[in-house]
Amino acid sequence: MAHGGYGKRRVAERKPPVGRRSKGLGGDKKPKQKPKSVSLKNQIRSVERMLRKELPPEVREAQEKRLEELKRQQEIHTRLALERKIFLRDRKIKFFERRKIERRTRRLEKLQRASSGQVAQDVDLADQLSKLKEDLEYVRFFPKTEKYVALFTGGEDPDIVDRRNRLRKQIKANLIAAAASGKDLEETGSEDDGLLDLSEDDFFLTGTSSDEADADDEWTDKST
Repeated sequence: MAHGGYGKRRVAERKPPVGRRSKGLGGDKKPKQKPKSVSLKNQIRSVERMLRKELPPEVREAQEKRLEELKRQQEIHTRLALERKIFLRDRKIKFFERRKIERRTRRLEKLQRASSGQVAQDVDLADQLSKLKEDLEYVRFFPKTEKYVALFTGGEDPDIVDRRNRLRKQIKANLIAAAASGKDLEETGSEDDGLLDLSEDDFFLTGTSSDEADADDEWTDKST
């Protein structure tokens, strides 16, 4: 009896290892995760599977109405996603073209400053700078209600050229109307578009030798 009592005391004196918590304290429980929302696509599939079964008329009618509503929501989401994709791509293209125009302008201005007074060269540079100014206005004040027509893609396609010319006239008219009213026309091709990530679009991964030359000129201008 004495020996048995001694064993019980030894067991009672043992302490749990340091750093380990009892399961009853709730220390090992993982935080509850929020239930994942079911996508519209999965909801539609679920309802369609249900409708393939034998259902009471009132249940079938309710599920058919639900399916119609889910498909309507899916169409809205798809349209909004497409519009957003087009909007972001237009902003990227405008940012790319604005940067290209500004680089060319700086390069020609530097050539103009370094000109030795040759009349023919000065006239040619002035003409090029005037065209670049119009291109910059085209990008900066392109109408919000129109789908952007790029300046450096599309080549000399007659339809694209006609659209560009029509939009140039519209932009000129908007600038004149804004100046007459004493207000500044809101820019749509802002430098803030530079915050966009251009690396995910193949359009901005390809460049030409002229682009590289423009980049070199910009770096030279900054370094001087």
